[in-house]
Amino acid sequence: IIIQQQDGSEQPFTEADLPITIGSGPDAQIRLPGVEPLCAYIAQEQGHFYIQPAGSDSEPLFHNDHYLGSSTWLKSHDTIRLAHFLVRYRLSGDRVIISVSEIIKESALPEVLQPPSHPPPQHLTTQDGGNHIPVAVAAKRFTDRQRKGAMALVVLLSLLLGCAVFFVLSARPLQLNISPEPDNISFSGFPPPIKFGSRFLGLPGSYTIALTKDGYAPITRALVITEGGDSLFSATLEKLPGILNLKIDPPGGVAVYSDDQLLGTTPPASFEIGAGLHRIRLTRERYQPYVTDIEIEGMGKSQDQQATLQPDWAGVTITSEPTGAAVAIDDKPVGATPLTLDLLSGSHALLLTSNLFVDYQTTITVSAGRSDEHHLSLQPLPGQLTLTSKPEQATVRINGEYKGSTPLTVDIAPDKEHEVVVSSAGFLPARTTITLSPGEKRQSALTLDREKGDIFLLITPPDAVVTLDGNPLAEIQGKMSLSTKPHTLEVKAAGYRSQSRTIQPRTGFSQQIAIDLEPQAAPLAPASGESVSHQPLTAAAGYRLLAIQPFSFVMGAPRREPGRRANEHEQNITMSRPFYLSQKLVTNRQFRLFNKEHVSGSFAGNSLDGEEYPVVNITWEDAVSYLNWLSEQDGLKPFYQKQESSFTAVSPPTNGYRLPTEAEWAFSARLVGSPTPQHFPWSGGFPPRMTIGNFADESARHILPQIIDGYRDGFPVSSPVGTFPPSKGGFYDMGGNVAEWCHDFYSPSPGSTSQTPPTDPLGPPSGTHHVIRGSSWKDSSITELRLSYRSYHREGRDNVGFRIARYE
Repeated sequence: IIIQQQDGSEQPFTEADLPITIGSGPDAQIRLPGVEPLCAYIAQEQGHFYIQPAGSDSEPLFHNDHYLGSSTWLKSHDTIRLAHFLVRYRLSGDRVIISVSEIIKESALPEVLQPPSHPPPQHLTTQDGGNHIPVAVAAKRFTDRQRKGAMALVVLLSLLLGCAVFFVLSARPLQLNISPEPDNISFSGFPPPIKFGSRFLGLPGSYTIALTKDGYAPITRALVITEGGDSLFSATLEKLPGILNLKIDPPGGVAVYSDDQLLGTTPPASFEIGAGLHRIRLTRERYQPYVTDIEIEGMGKSQDQQATLQPDWAGVTITSEPTGAAVAIDDKPVGATPLTLDLLSGSHALLLTSNLFVDYQTTITVSAGRSDEHHLSLQPLPGQLTLTSKPEQATVRINGEYKGSTPLTVDIAPDKEHEVVVSSAGFLPARTTITLSPGEKRQSALTLDREKGDIFLLITPPDAVVTLDGNPLAEIQGKMSLSTKPHTLEVKAAGYRSQSRTIQPRTGFSQQIAIDLEPQAAPLAPASGESVSHQPLTAAAGYRLLAIQPFSFVMGAPRREPGRRANEHEQNITMSRPFYLSQKLVTNRQFRLFNKEHVSGSFAGNSLDGEEYPVVNITWEDAVSYLNWLSEQDGLKPFYQKQESSFTAVSPPTNGYRLPTEAEWAFSARLVGSPTPQHFPWSGGFPPRMTIGNFADESARHILPQIIDGYRDGFPVSSPVGTFPPSKGGFYDMGGNVAEWCHDFYSPSPGSTSQTPPTDPLGPPSGTHHVIRGSSWKDSSITELRLSYRSYHREGRDNVGFRIARYE
């Protein structure tokens, strides 16, 4: 509790009123008429009170008659003099009493001081003007009371002398080690230690020592003087904090940190800081931090520090085409272009929006103090075109670029004319031009006309029953005009093996389809053995596999065969184990049952991804993974097992689906259904004289470096599987369309002509590449089109697919 006493009255204060202001102004809590409006503050820190002048230009302030230029701690009974007022500071229990009194002004004294006219009391004036003690007093005798007082004084002096002797004999030395040397040392306790030279003597016991020094914090601590030896007391006085006066531009709202500890926010701009080196940091919104190191002297002394904060923003001008675009900075709307505004340094998200234009988003970086301009051009909103067609799933190209299949919604650039072409197999393309305004949405429905091509049928025997897509044909010979979509042609006759073929007419091309049914009793292999001895079987996903009963044969090509390569050595092969081989290649549709994400891609703008087209752009491992999956669909034990990043055949081999071995492929392509080995996928020499398969033909002249001159199959890239006639053994696309992965690792010399030919060979036990057999839509030379041609690779290619095989 703080009590102000002034003019006979008391005014209470609490800690909430601190600091207490002294002056004559209306805001002064202690009013001193006639002085400046604000002269001093009385405040509290860590339980101790101190007084601080209001400023260097304020009324002079004296603390205990010493001029006070900065703050100082207050002790009980301190006095503060200010002009003609005296302020006394006193502690009384839990109360702080501040009493104010006015010093009598010199003008209140009389102009002339006059002593009394009569002499001082009890003095006489002699004739010579001197003073003497009155005779009556000098002659007076001692009374009994005076004699008793004298006796008591003698006894008291004796006791004091005895105590002194006792103290000297019983006291023990006390050594004080205090840094720096204090101004005042005081003890509490009886009797207090007495200083002798540089040491003190005191009776053994407990005492309290108080140390004070100007500019240092006082210390009050307990000490003990022991019975034996010297006692030592050590202490270090700590400097009082210093006052840091900050002169900041701009002055207000600045957060002041000392060594990352917040001292406060200006105003006021004076802060008490402990003595020593400190890192001062000043921060203010929209300004860069100000950091400096200051050595604080402490001891209550004031220090000044100048600081100028630098702006942390820059002017940014944003213009756009078109003008009037709404601007948002960091998701906050700030206006419309053209716009100039101040932004803090750093990165900012900028968003421009305008009706019928695409939103423009970017990030701008602002450097403090560096103005910048940004001119941005907005793109008109695209038009939205929705296309439907009859039939559906028609291919859409806009300006020659593939966009997808109908029904389709696509964005197109506005205010421009676009050519739209919608096409589908078996239909004539539909073409139109469309121009849309920005943001316009339009629907367009197109109907495609059927495309037709000519087919010439030559069927043997003449009494065969021929069906087209399940419908019987009245005329089985001659020309037919059919839509250019895949058709299924089936030929049956009593006593003959039936044939089924997929045909696809092409506009502008005439195709001859010659089917010569073979008698059921006719042999399919040379006299040395039977090539087909079991009934075909149907596998999962609709594959039809033919049963093959092999025998010994010579694989490879003689040295003098035109087009022969060095890796086609002739070698004797013994085939002892019957096997099955699929009539057709694996299609995109069938492979996507296993991997729905697979895309076969395109070549030179021509799609390879049709549902019934052979799957391509797959690795050997992709094909093997599919075959293991297919085995599981049919309840067969997989033929391959995963080993690190590849696959190996299980041992012993299972009857699960697999790739054909190179020997099986060569035997099936060249010998099944033929008494002598076939050189090409057709009968006769090179080049082919009729359309027999999908090779590099005239339709691919603009996309391939070499073609078969004059040959026309109507497919610049791959074609639906089974489009062309099968081989004599009943297999489709064993030559042309796509080449095929085989099971074997590749070796330049896969076998030998030793007296003991290899039996049912699976190829080398290891390698880096796998064998590829057969020609493709890319091939046109005599070398590649021969059935003995061997290739190899390790990655997927756009002209390599596969067919399936398995043991019985």
